[in-house]
Amino acid sequence: MRIRPIISFFAFCLLIALSGCGPDSIFLRSGLDTPSHHVDSGNQLMNYGKYDSAKREFSRAIELDPNYSPAYVGLGLVMGYLGDPDQGLVVMQQALDLARDEDQKKNADAGLQVLEGMAESKE
Repeated sequence: MRIRPIISFFAFCLLIALSGCGPDSIFLRSGLDTPSHHVDSGNQLMNYGKYDSAKREFSRAIELDPNYSPAYVGLGLVMGYLGDPDQGLVVMQQALDLARDEDQKKNADAGLQVLEGMAESKE
């Protein structure tokens, strides 16, 4: 008679153990994996001086949309801050070429001026 509660207890424990196994659910937030979101995150990281993390964000934005000018602006600036303003100028020129509207052109021009200043001070 004592065996039945013991078997029930072990069955319950086994059920608990098996329900805890298996892959966790992954909730994709498609609204967070957009070029504009990655550029915004990259800009915030850049403001905090976290240039390597910012570079990853801008690169992800470019992966999602290879024609997204603001991502190239951010990537160019990060390259300048990481000590390679000449390569940053090349990337910034891509940003200027890909700019779709006046705001994007203005941002690319402003980034170009910042990088030119970095390149001059490096010399």
